[in-house]
Amino acid sequence: MEDFQDAAKRHLDDAELLLAQSPPRLANASHLFGISAECSLKAIGTNSKKPGVSFNPFDGGHIGSRLFAELSNVTKMGASGNLVLKLDTLESANYFSSWSVNQRYAPQTAFVHATVLQQQAGAKSAFLLMTNCLLGLM
Repeated sequence: MEDFQDAAKRHLDDAELLLAQSPPRLANASHLFGISAECSLKAIGTNSKKPGVSFNPFDGGHIGSRLFAELSNVTKMGASGNLVLKLDTLESANYFSSWSVNQRYAPQTAFVHATVLQQQAGAKSAFLLMTNCLLGLM
């Protein structure tokens, strides 16, 4: 059984360890930040969907594909009425505009520290949004 919340935390923690190494392990940190954000979003979709609406976490693809659009269609607004707005804000921040799951095959020299820091911020934002949703704060 999938546990997207646990996977999001595990990948975020490991990515931060890789980024903190000297020299930083940018390629794998980047990959794990993207996977962490993806898991956070899939946890939101799985746990915050509108009644009667189906959400298959494997149909929405990866970050950078149609996952955000799928979430906007299936998630309920939440107690404070702003979950969809928060998802739209997270997507428009473009934390992962240059990220692709296929970069796991790219050479290490293709990764830039500033871009990985941007992905770190995105993964942390997605994780915080997931945590707030699962705690019922959204």
